[in-house]
Amino acid sequence: MKARRFLFSAAALSVLLMTGCVMPDQMSQIQKDLADVRQRLQRVEREQGEALDKLTELESRAGDDEETVTREDLADVSVQLNQLAREAAITDERLNDLGRRLDRFSQDQAQARNLARRPAAPAVPAGGPETGEPESVPPHGGIGAVEDPQLLYNTAYADFSKGNYGLAISGFEEYYDRYPTNSLADNALYWVGECNFSQGNFTAALRAFDRLLEQFPTSDKAPAGNLKKGLAFLEQNQIGQAIVQLRYVVSTYAGTDEARVARDKLTSLGAPVEASGLDAPGGLN
Repeated sequence: MKARRFLFSAAALSVLLMTGCVMPDQMSQIQKDLADVRQRLQRVEREQGEALDKLTELESRAGDDEETVTREDLADVSVQLNQLAREAAITDERLNDLGRRLDRFSQDQAQARNLARRPAAPAVPAGGPETGEPESVPPHGGIGAVEDPQLLYNTAYADFSKGNYGLAISGFEEYYDRYPTNSLADNALYWVGECNFSQGNFTAALRAFDRLLEQFPTSDKAPAGNLKKGLAFLEQNQIGQAIVQLRYVVSTYAGTDEARVARDKLTSLGAPVEASGLDAPGGLN
């Protein structure tokens, strides 16, 4: 199943390349990421097969009176299989992330084309037509000089798509600081978390997702933010917190893609999906 999903992602990449939706630097990064995921999946599947063969051998020996198999032998193999299951779940999610990135590239290029079709604003002399005073420098400089909120957001999003996570974080943070009531403010906070997650800064990612959920609890990004919190806990090997978080996603957002992913992760961890007395998980300590 994982191999089929990988082939699908590779096929989607080929389509985007042919239609010009992915720039060369983006193409290189995605191809590298796909190769890394493929190698990791192959290694995990190989090690799972070896562990299962070893478990079968131990169980066979346990039934032979002349052989002695200790509980520790069986427990070691069981622990190894559980660790590999967690690694497979994480790798599978990264493969899903690559698919979502391909979708975002296509959307990003469509937004850029729409912006390019807008007529250029008439030139205004520095300082404006009446005062003749030098034009004031916009705050923050760089991206901050962009006056169009949508263009500022798109610029940060393009940086994220290219893997320029530091620039993307700065852009999304600036967007939220300048336009906290705009319709994309919650999205900006979500992408700050995604950028940190992609960099492996999971503590920073948790803080960003907590910020999103505190400021915009009913956002359409709330399901994804809660799911990513669970995956961030998993990446940090905080299995107990990850299980609580993933169960919360399943319970709160039933029927969504996020709930399905959370359910799959719980199953791969060998954890029951349901839990009595489930409360909303707390924020980052």
